[in-house]
Amino acid sequence: MSRAVTIAAATGAVVIICLAALSAPAIVATWAAVSPFVDTAASALASPSPSSPPGAADEESDPASSDPDVLNPEQEGAIVLTLQQKEGPGDCEASAMITTPWHTQGNEPVELRGELTDMGATEFAGGPVGYNADGLIESYTVQPGDTLIGIGERFCIDFVTVGVYNHRFGSSEIQPGDVLVLRPDPTAPWTP
Repeated sequence: MSRAVTIAAATGAVVIICLAALSAPAIVATWAAVSPFVDTAASALASPSPSSPPGAADEESDPASSDPDVLNPEQEGAIVLTLQQKEGPGDCEASAMITTPWHTQGNEPVELRGELTDMGATEFAGGPVGYNADGLIESYTVQPGDTLIGIGERFCIDFVTVGVYNHRFGSSEIQPGDVLVLRPDPTAPWTP
């Protein structure tokens, strides 16, 4: 092998390794975005039934078992993933939102659509909760390190609408001590 070929091969290998290293964060970010929808309980390796020896399945009743090109989720060693799409953030089953005149073209009052659920304090939403006279979640007091996204995930509410309703976007981000309204009074006026 000539020196030029060796250098070209080594350079190619280094380029491939570098490209793989550069793509790793994108792959991890994609996985992080998809993983809340993946039921990892189903990803355990399938094991043969103790009551039947391996290969004892009736291959004539399952035509896919004889075709090596067809995936068989019951095959020994198969990994099965089940996607579960949720409508709410984090572990929430559904997401609430605060409607504003921007959402309703000024035809409806500002209101909470959906239900607030306190999923418990987290690293990015560890502050105290305010309740109304009916015992329903009404407000949240921001603590150091809190984020609108964290607050949205904690209370199963769209964080964008919380920020818009409370005028907390851009140059007026949330600050410790801010009291954010999570359940607006539909009779109270709101100004953009």
